[in-house]
Amino acid sequence: MSAFKQLTTKDVVCTPFDASKKYRLKGNEITGSGIGIEIYQGLNRKSSVYPGEPALDYQDTGYVYKQKKSLVYNSIKQLYYTNYISSSMGDDISLPFKIPGAGRDDTRFVGQYSSPIYENYLQSTLTQSRFFPTASNSEISVISIPSTLYGEMIIPQTFNAQYTASNGSRFSIKDDGDGNILVNNAIEGQIFYSHGIVTFTSGSLYNIADNIVSTDRLPGLNINFDSTIRIYEHQYKCGIRDNEFTYSQNPSILSGSSDDVYYDFATGSYFVPYVTTVGLYNETNDLLVVGKISSPIPVSQFTDTTIIVNFDT
Repeated sequence: MSAFKQLTTKDVVCTPFDASKKYRLKGNEITGSGIGIEIYQGLNRKSSVYPGEPALDYQDTGYVYKQKKSLVYNSIKQLYYTNYISSSMGDDISLPFKIPGAGRDDTRFVGQYSSPIYENYLQSTLTQSRFFPTASNSEISVISIPSTLYGEMIIPQTFNAQYTASNGSRFSIKDDGDGNILVNNAIEGQIFYSHGIVTFTSGSLYNIADNIVSTDRLPGLNINFDSTIRIYEHQYKCGIRDNEFTYSQNPSILSGSSDDVYYDFATGSYFVPYVTTVGLYNETNDLLVVGKISSPIPVSQFTDTTIIVNFDT
């Protein structure tokens, strides 16, 4: 049988903490069910050049969730490289300082300072150097990791990959912890830890996505990274005072001949009920959490008893 007691906010503590998880994926596992990493090719091309040639900007790219090549190119450009089109160190513009006044008419603008015009998700406080190709028919490659894998973010300096091309060439890929992707120790792209996006914009792997698809080289690719997932630990303090729950509601202590008469062993001064299970209910009396105690605990008649229930979500 059960006994109920209402808890207050003082009895509840919710603590967030970040747990890390390792992923080691090989070949077809990368795009397999339950993983869903996509590899996209981006292309800066508006229309076909020769009669009868398909417009390449409308060609699909990706393994499962298909996208248009031109959309991939333009999306990556807009999100991550708009400040780095004419300068690899960033295109800053001069902006005035705003001095707010007591009213709108009293607000003044003085002086100037240099600042980027767009938010390109810088991954480090260090000065960023990025390259993005803008010539006609320029190509980029993108590895898109779903949020179900990277959680809050990819942990810096944990992303690494190995790729073996169809001609036998091997490439070692890793991030430097500041948002850059190194291919054989040369910067050839960027990684955006909180978005799960890896880009290749120059060097030897700018068209790795098309190479993998056209030569069926997905088995030649391995991807490893660590991610962080935020977990919330809920702690409920269930307190029983020394004058509470001093009798049992279990029907087995009632006499079989009369339902309202207790057996003698249940009427003694030293008889106490035992706690075996703790359940947490919501406002509508729906059972949400059940905690089983490894061995029954007697309810003390002399001191308060506190049972701590912990669970993670």
